[in-house]
Amino acid sequence: MTKKALQKELLEKVKPGTKPSHLKRSKSDSDIPKAPPLPLNASFTDPNQALSTLEELKKATDLNALLTDQLKAKQSEIESLRQQLETNPTNLTELDHSLISRHKSLKD
Repeated sequence: MTKKALQKELLEKVKPGTKPSHLKRSKSDSDIPKAPPLPLNASFTDPNQALSTLEELKKATDLNALLTDQLKAKQSEIESLRQQLETNPTNLTELDHSLISRHKSLKD
């Protein structure tokens, strides 16, 4: 098709006063296709499989609780060690003192 033919076809289809930016807009909600329904999980038709899955979930929950407790214990241990470092000044060796003085002299 030529350019004139395309313009003529466009003028026939588009209402007068329509801006080109309106032509580029996305489709309305009614034009968007709906998602297909999710298939039913056939693995839970057998009660034994459902029970075994439930038991696995309970074990995972117990493991999560154990790991959470361990994490809290380690975090409190880290906090106590930080407090010890803040309250007790560390014993600096002669090398540490020389490095600190050298660093100060380089800064100045």
